[in-house]
Parts: sequence; C-alpha cells; structure tokens
Amino acid sequence: MEGKKYELIPYLSFGGNCEEAMSFYAKALGGAYKVWTRYDNPNMNAPEAYKDKVLHSRLHFNDLAIYASDTFPGKESKGNSGDVSLSLTFPDEQTAQHAFDALSAGGTVGVPFAKQFWGDWHGNLTDKYGIKWMVNC
Repeated sequence: MEGKKYELIPYLSFGGNCEEAMSFYAKALGGAYKVWTRYDNPNMNAPEAYKDKVLHSRLHFNDLAIYASDTFPGKESKGNSGDVSLSLTFPDEQTAQHAFDALSAGGTVGVPFAKQFWGDWHGNLTDKYGIKWMVNC
C-alpha cells in the first residue's frame, strides 16, 4: 500500500452536453480533458443519435481531477441537486479571480469574489451547466 493515496474525485453527469461542459471547465481552469469512452460501444445498446456522447471523460488541472459523462438516454439528468458545491482553493488572488470570472461566464454569481469578513478571498457561483462552485484564496 505504500505510495498509494486516497483521492476524492467529483463525477459530474450531464444531459447530452458533457463534452461542451468539460471543454468549458478545461479552459476556465487551465487544464486538459480527455474523452476516454463514448456510447458507441455495442454493449451499451445506445441509440444511434447518442453514440457520440460521452460515457467517461476526465479533466486534469494542477494536481486535481474531475470526471464526467452524459447520462444514458432516457435517464433523468438532474444537474446540480443544490446540496453539493465544488470548492476550489487557489494559491493567489489573480489565479482565483481568473477562475471565478471564467466559471461564472453565462452563470449566476451568488457571492462576488472579494476579500471576506473572515479575512480570506471567496466567491461562489452556479455555472451555466448548473454546477455550484466556491472559489477561495
């Protein structure tokens, strides 16, 4: 077990626009994403129009990762249920501000990114895909 570590990786589900969302996050967070598999595998029995959708993808930025996929056709995609936010902490204000501005494009800002009463920089938002984010420094 030496050399192994625990990881907690968010896995996001989308209703057909996973590739668009992951591309948006890669640009906003300065990472790279890769589509590992699509619904074109015959074992998935996906409708023809859905075979190009994402079955599994991964975004890497800094030492972090986010996984994502499109939900199977006919399965409900709830977006964010409201109970979970992705919290990101950055080493400096400029990087955090850049990420906050990029993630909030087309979304809704809850708390603008600013120095807060507790002394840290913080802002929160819901992005255009319905995912809630907390940006901290």
